[in-house]
Amino acid sequence: MIFALDPYLCVPYRPMGGALSKNDTILERCAAQPERFLVSACEGDPRIAVARLLTHPDNAVWEVWQTGTFVGIIMLDHIVLGVDARLQFVFFDDELASKAPLLAEFVRRCFTEFGFHRLTFEAPEPMKMLLGFVRRKLGFAYEGETRAGSRREQAYFDGTAWRDVVTLRKLAEAV
Repeated sequence: MIFALDPYLCVPYRPMGGALSKNDTILERCAAQPERFLVSACEGDPRIAVARLLTHPDNAVWEVWQTGTFVGIIMLDHIVLGVDARLQFVFFDDELASKAPLLAEFVRRCFTEFGFHRLTFEAPEPMKMLLGFVRRKLGFAYEGETRAGSRREQAYFDGTAWRDVVTLRKLAEAV
């Protein structure tokens, strides 16, 4: 799926296509934020773990371009066709709020074009701002609808401590 939402263009990630320097940018920026991909400190070099995620044949990854500048990636993993996928994203310009319309459109297309029944989003519990963004701007709800949300206890090691991972979901009927 290639799609544009002014001023953004999303194209499937091709690790061997285009300027290969984009791979270094992706690995450096993603490895600097391993919690965005739930890459645990106990997995070793985060660049290798992120590279494994980005190139895994069962994952779908898009490059996000803004008026000719490479600004981030969007990824679906844990894909069960017609059922669910886990949404992950990172933007290199640290302007997440401006990406809300793009991400909302991407989520909509996941339901209408890919036929998913639900999408899942997970992040370590300390990432309250990111979890709040996904809830408020993208319409995700806590798994199980409890106030504290569904969590996988001590499922992410940040290099210092084991952290809970909060699970959010959005159902197709909510679109």
